Amino acid sequence: MLIFYLGGLITALYYVVKLLGPEMAKPVTIEVATDTEPIAEVNESEDRTEKLEILLLEKNKNIVLLQNELKIFHAQLRDFDKVKTLLEEEIHHLKEQNRVFRSELGLPAVQTKENSVA
Repeated sequence: MLIFYLGGLITALYYVVKLLGPEMAKPVTIEVATDTEPIAEVNESEDRTEKLEILLLEKNKNIVLLQNELKIFHAQLRDFDKVKTLLEEEIHHLKEQNRVFRSELGLPAVQTKENSVA
C-alpha cells in the first residue's frame, strides 16, 4: 500500500514539474526594503516619548507644589479654627458675665436672637 501511495506522489510531482517547469526555472528575486520610513517612525515616536516624559515631569512638579500649598492651607485653616473657637468661647463668657451683672444690678435682660421667642 505504501508503494502505491509513493507512486501516486511521484506521478503528481512529475505533472507539477511538467506544468510549472518554466516557472520554476526563473530566478527568484527577493526585494529588500531599503525604505527609511520605519526608522523615521521610530525616531518620531522616541521624540514624542521624550516630550511626554518632560511634560509628565512638569506635571509631577506642579502636583508636588500644589500638595505643599494644600498642606500649608490646611495648617492655616486649623489655626484659624482654633482662634475662632477661642473667640467664640470668649464671647460666650462675656455674654454670661453681662447677664450676671445685669441681674445683680436689677436691670432687665437684653433681648438677643438667642433669647428671643418668636
